[in-house]
Order: sequence, then structure tokens, then C-alpha cells
Amino acid sequence: MRNRIAVIGVVVAGLTLAGGAGAIVVAGSTDAPSQPVAAATAGGAASTAFPSLEDHCYIEGMIPHHEQALVLSESVLAADGVRERTRALAEFIIGDQSAEIGTMRAWQQAWAKAMPTDATASGGHAAHDAPAGTIPTGCGGHAHGDMKGMATPEQLAALAAAEGTEADRLFLELMIVHHEGALEMATSAVTNGSNAFVRASAKHVLVEQEREITAMTGLVAELP
Repeated sequence: MRNRIAVIGVVVAGLTLAGGAGAIVVAGSTDAPSQPVAAATAGGAASTAFPSLEDHCYIEGMIPHHEQALVLSESVLAADGVRERTRALAEFIIGDQSAEIGTMRAWQQAWAKAMPTDATASGGHAAHDAPAGTIPTGCGGHAHGDMKGMATPEQLAALAAAEGTEADRLFLELMIVHHEGALEMATSAVTNGSNAFVRASAKHVLVEQEREITAMTGLVAELP
């Protein structure tokens, strides 16, 4: 089921909207490119293709952010009495964001191999004085738990212990906030990033997670 939903998307149907019954389609879209440094060997394109510090930091933050979305989704799937539409959405999030994590980790590996010898990203920004051939870390000096939208350990524990309607509601409420945090991160990457592949990935997040927020808001409204 998980692989099928990851490939073809999922329809979150039958939501009761203000104008009557409706349907919201949550499906894979605006696929992000998977070759982040391909253009770096094309002569003059190298300066715009190679990732900047903003690009590095977006990926460094978004990987653990996505990983927590997987934890939230797995928790609600393990609960009894959760609606099938909520379960379907959680399945889709696992498929979509697992794929994105894999792509972003591959980008990090490619960047490490292609890092200029002076460890300076495009645009002339020193990458936190990282040694040549390494990826900058410690972006912004903040722990991953401080990123926008991240659930606290207490909230994660509450969801893991919840069942039925309580689990359904808590998952949706936490995931809406989580997605809103991702939108803020993605907006910054689109606005300030320089790597075309990172910006395309961030645009995918903006489109997909806006759709999912709409679907989840409708699902919350249906709960007693």
C-alpha cells in the first residue's frame, strides 16, 4: 500500500466543505530534479549550479524536518481507530518525504565530492570555514528541535500513546503546524537559494504541503 501511494498519490475524498461535499486530491507533483551538480561541469554554468550556503543549510535542516514527519505519520498508522482518510494521508507523507530525504542525502554526497578546494560555495560565501570536500554544518547555530513546526518530545509521546479520534486529531494538528514550518523554510530557500535543484525541491514542498494542509484542515473540521 505504501509504495502504491508513493507512486500514484492519494485521493483524500469526501471532505465536507463549506459548499457541500467535495474532494481534495493529494498527489505527487512538481518533481524535484535529482542531479544537483550536473550543470557544474558545463563551463559557465558552474557558478550558478554549485550550491550556496543557503542551499546547504536548507538541505541540512529539511532532512531532519522530514524525518520527524515520518515519525508522526508512523505513530498515527500504529494507532487503532484512526479514519482511513487520515491513514491514507499519513501513508502518502511517508512515501513522498522518504523519497525527498533520499534525494537530499544524495545531493549532500554529490556536493561533498564536487566541493571547490577552497570550500567556498557560489556567491563568495565561506561555508562556515568547512574543510575542503566537506559539507557545512551548524547552519544558524540552532538545534534541529528549534526548527519551525517541529513537535516537542512531549507531543511526540502524546501522539504515540493516543488512539482513535484523539490520535487522529493530534496527528493532524501537529502535522499542520509541522507543514507550516516547512513552508517557511522552503520559502526562504526559493527566495535566497542559488542552486536550481534545491530551489525546485523547495517549490515542490511549497506546492505539495500547501495541498496537504488544506486536506488536513478539512479532516480536522470533520472530527466530533
